[in-house]
Amino acid sequence: MTNALYQFSRSMDTKIHPPLRQINKARKLVQVVPGRGFGETSIDWVELQKMSQAMVSYNFSTGNIDTVDFALTNSKIPIVWKDYTIDRRLYEAMRMKGTEVDASAALDAAYMVNSAEETMILRGVSRDGTNYEMNGLYEGAGIDYDSSTNVGAFGGIQDAVVGAYELMDVADVPTDALKWNLTMAPNIYNKVLQSRNASGHREIPELLDLLNGGNIFKSGTLASGKALLSPTPDTGSQYVDFYLSQEVFTEHGIDSKHPDTGPIYGRVYEAGVLRIRKNAVLAKLSNLATSA
Repeated sequence: MTNALYQFSRSMDTKIHPPLRQINKARKLVQVVPGRGFGETSIDWVELQKMSQAMVSYNFSTGNIDTVDFALTNSKIPIVWKDYTIDRRLYEAMRMKGTEVDASAALDAAYMVNSAEETMILRGVSRDGTNYEMNGLYEGAGIDYDSSTNVGAFGGIQDAVVGAYELMDVADVPTDALKWNLTMAPNIYNKVLQSRNASGHREIPELLDLLNGGNIFKSGTLASGKALLSPTPDTGSQYVDFYLSQEVFTEHGIDSKHPDTGPIYGRVYEAGVLRIRKNAVLAKLSNLATSA
């Protein structure tokens, strides 16, 4: 039975991973760094502190040396999981008939894990929904463009993005050298999606051009009136990444009290942690309105 359940679990993995890749938004926002496995409970990582300006001269001299200063951070790696059960007779019937294993229960659990991962990456880790033990991209953003901006008017969202760029410029972020993703709460995204100027031209193409090659996403993880500007994974991996110690995995087991007739217990789980090395490359747009 143990070997059969292991093979059953691996067949679940092959069925849940493709649809998860289609719907997963959070991993499109950050570079994913593979870890060392489920047994890894924490990770040490370093943040290089800002150096002084370089010198310009016609020969080398003293006085332009910095002691390399690292901020050593140890992050606990949280687990995301969802449990479920499968009726034993249904499981045995599927095996007896040689039919394809029904992955609906595992897939539903995987969707819940995916949703929790998106919350963890975008917002952070919070067990009470208010206080964050670990910051995600939005809660950990070093830039807050909080000027009231009406995205219901054509050009409003572009004004907010440029406003965030200006704040980043002051923080020495190379805004013109990076590509940017803009993730918006549903009410903001939907309003921007239908925005047109007096001539009927849609605002989305102009907004995409402003992002320098990045993309636009909608996420219900963000509260109404909020948006997040973050570098794309290919241009911003030196600033932020997601350390994935355990990829989404399924396991199945049985109750020893009723090994032949009891239900089969399933679990979908993963483990990972977001690492922000320079929070000034993350900008939250925290005061957006949708009035026309």
